[in-house]
Amino acid sequence: MRSLFIISLLCLLGGCSTLEKEFRPVWTQADWPTASQPAPAGFSVTPRQAFTVVRESHARSLKHVWHLYADSRFYYVHDTFLGDNPRRVFKQGVRIDGRTGEIVKRP
Repeated sequence: MRSLFIISLLCLLGGCSTLEKEFRPVWTQADWPTASQPAPAGFSVTPRQAFTVVRESHARSLKHVWHLYADSRFYYVHDTFLGDNPRRVFKQGVRIDGRTGEIVKRP
């Protein structure tokens, strides 16, 4: 019973979202992805298109550097001003469906 309480407390404090094995950086440079960079396998939206979706739909400063990660289904665009560790990107990045290019709200 005590261990269940400790596990619950750790999940509450640290978050229980787990990174997928396939979660990986796609673009971590200061500039935007090139137009010629292909979409990852299974995606129809290119990295540059994902950046464009975020720029057009979110009030984000263009002065900041964005990094792009992906899992098996979504891109995650994250402003590095807020920090750039994969767990933070996974939990806080703007999630974009890699097939449709639509921003997917978090539950």
